[in-house]
Amino acid sequence: MELALWLSDLAGVDGCLLLDLKFSLFGFGVEIQVPNFEDETVYRALDIEAQHCVLESVESAGTRHRAAYRLCHEQAQCLAFVVSQDGAIKFVSNYQDKVTYWNHLDFSRGFLGLYR
Repeated sequence: MELALWLSDLAGVDGCLLLDLKFSLFGFGVEIQVPNFEDETVYRALDIEAQHCVLESVESAGTRHRAAYRLCHEQAQCLAFVVSQDGAIKFVSNYQDKVTYWNHLDFSRGFLGLYR
């Protein structure tokens, strides 16, 4: 319980909370920089299978979103969860060689409320 509370406090800082599988802390409040991710565009999945996607620029995205996009770009096996201050949750992955996110959960609309 103490670990969960400590991690939630660290996650309150804007940026990436970077842990390994054993919950060892590598950093918090981090913005991941990737030199070869020049174009910085991502795909927003419109359905669960990502058969329909919309191309978006990450220019207007916040620090934690950009960190997740860059991490998934560089480490294709990663799955990132981005929890926004407004309660929305994004799942980010390198799906079919494209950084893609699913924006289907929103805690502000009730516990695990789905929206489309």
